[in-house]
Amino acid sequence: MAERVRLIDVAREAGTSVSTVSRALNGSDLISPEVVAHVRAVAGELGYRADKRAQEFKLGRPLTVGVTVPDLTNPFFSEVLKGLAAAARAGGYRLLIGESGEDPAEELRLVEELVDHSGALVLCSSRLNRAGLERALALPVPVVCINRTVKNAGVVAIDYRAASRILLEHLTGLGHRRVLYVGGPATSWSDGERRRTLRRTARALDVTLDEIEGGWAGHHGYDAGPTVLRSRATAVITFNDLVGVGLLSWLHDNDVEVPAELSVASYDDIPIAAYARPPLTSLRNERARLGELAWQQLTARLAGDDWPLPDLLSPELVVRASTGPARRRARIRTT
Repeated sequence: MAERVRLIDVAREAGTSVSTVSRALNGSDLISPEVVAHVRAVAGELGYRADKRAQEFKLGRPLTVGVTVPDLTNPFFSEVLKGLAAAARAGGYRLLIGESGEDPAEELRLVEELVDHSGALVLCSSRLNRAGLERALALPVPVVCINRTVKNAGVVAIDYRAASRILLEHLTGLGHRRVLYVGGPATSWSDGERRRTLRRTARALDVTLDEIEGGWAGHHGYDAGPTVLRSRATAVITFNDLVGVGLLSWLHDNDVEVPAELSVASYDDIPIAAYARPPLTSLRNERARLGELAWQQLTARLAGDDWPLPDLLSPELVVRASTGPARRRARIRTT
């Protein structure tokens, strides 16, 4: 196996000192652009790779950010991770990612394991209860929460209160007076935000809102189909697009016309929403931007600043063919 190329090897080949090579590779303003270009060209030719462990020792902290997500199969989280990873990479950091499988106990285990290898933590849509979250925030590294409001930590979130009002006002504007919400995981902070806002908005608009338990994946929406069909609702809001697409699939399989018999709307506007049949009305949000903002909050904290104010992103309603004017339900089906 070939020996690792060292700074001294690059310096010898470039005809300069080790300190000059180090500064050039780290982007120091003390080195001229010409020397920087020369040193980096030589380093590339020799196959030099920076020693991350040495950099971490110099900084006194790992150049790794630990990240927890509930479900890596959900495109929402993969896009958040893309934004976070790109920003972290530009800052010289890397991500160490753990999936909890929607299990709060597994998430807490991951947090306590990741902290041993990370200089900071990002909890994405954390399912931890209050006690678990307090344990996470008591760890000796800065923590940013995405889609979860907490104190003494960074906070980046979608404004689900505004989102829920927008969805319900869209449906009532189409004449719907009875709406059903197919909920998400009981441990989800954003599901609680949705439910509370939908209830308040329904009261203000004099609309009947019914709620049933759902979940977070396509099969949860499909499984909810019979209950949805037995309801008296003319419109349905689902916890996320995966649940919404699953419900649309069941309605199609059972010859329920959408939106003629039932309108369906949802949250997140992941790519599949536009290709559902019919295309799903959904609330678009900047998922990659959530990751970028989380990194900005971490950067400020790692630099010794106080936590910035929470970043709230406003969603945008994308109206598609799954919602339409309310019509009288011909019958309440039992199968």
